[in-house]
Amino acid sequence: MSADPKTAQTMRALRKPARGVHALVLERVPTPRPRPGWVVLDVRLAGICGTDLHIVADEFASWPPVTLGHEFTGTIRELGDGVAGWTVGQRVVCEPHSLACGRCHLCRRGLAHLCSEKRSPGWGIDGGFAEQVTVPADLLHRVPETVDDVAAGLVEPLSIVITAFERTPVPPGGTVLVLGPGPIGILAALTATAVGAGQVVLVGRPSSAGRLALAADLGVEVWDSSRCDVPDTAYARTGGRGMDLVVETSGAAEAIAEGIGALRRQGRMCVLGVPGPEPIRVPWGLAMNRAADIAFSLSSSWSSWDAALALLARGAFDPRPLASVFALTEWEQAFAATRTRAVVKAMLDPTDNTTPSKAVTPVAPPT
Repeated sequence: MSADPKTAQTMRALRKPARGVHALVLERVPTPRPRPGWVVLDVRLAGICGTDLHIVADEFASWPPVTLGHEFTGTIRELGDGVAGWTVGQRVVCEPHSLACGRCHLCRRGLAHLCSEKRSPGWGIDGGFAEQVTVPADLLHRVPETVDDVAAGLVEPLSIVITAFERTPVPPGGTVLVLGPGPIGILAALTATAVGAGQVVLVGRPSSAGRLALAADLGVEVWDSSRCDVPDTAYARTGGRGMDLVVETSGAAEAIAEGIGALRRQGRMCVLGVPGPEPIRVPWGLAMNRAADIAFSLSSSWSSWDAALALLARGAFDPRPLASVFALTEWEQAFAATRTRAVVKAMLDPTDNTTPSKAVTPVAPPT
């Protein structure tokens, strides 16, 4: 029995239909064709990010109708004209920096990820919550054979972490405090350990008890911020010196203040957490007293992607316990689990049409 030609020319995609519509629709859309210099990928897995929740709620800029999903891995299905160095069937991940202008001072400095004209998959152009996606070939990175699809699906958030450490390097043998046990926070703690920190601590609130427990299972020291004074404990654990490096991933005012308080004098703090729209009160006088170096890191550099893949290829740590995989048809359950923090990182599998959720790593719901 031959396939329905209409079905063969369309695919399933999870889309935001319009601004002001705080909902997603799983529908059939035409399969993509690659423009010159671009490729079409068969999507294997695509991760749900907190940004996706904000896109649904119109709290993050997007250009609907658009297919969501900027964290994905897949295999090359088709090459556009002029694409060289890539072949059909290769496993890849892709930087989400499409349509950066290439002309502005940021692009010319090698900072295309900060270009104001870029339109990333998942909000500016169609993304990876679909069976196929088309992306620029020059943003691809090959996935090593030793890195499986679930680990590859975590390369985008891992690249964000590594970009932060490019800004504020982990001191060899030094002390690192990570605030916020979300996917970025846990990956930051694992990465800091892998690249040579002497002591790494991950801090979270009671509502993140399940995530803290998962991190502890992965060998990370964890603190419940409701059971200790974080700055005092940090100073006590470091012989009165304070932390060499603080990584803030929560965006919460209380955590930012705790991080500054935990720093040693001339310590470094890197801010990754995205706050809400309200201004945050910062203990600026304390930061001045500490002579603190505070950096803000946004998105992911080109070099961070190869570094992330190299760490995973050599088995520096295993990020896969963070992932819970849902079929694309189960997207509502996956988004609900992300909102309630019942999972650490939900992934959608567009190749799974019928089976229930698998490879799920549930964590305790917030109390």
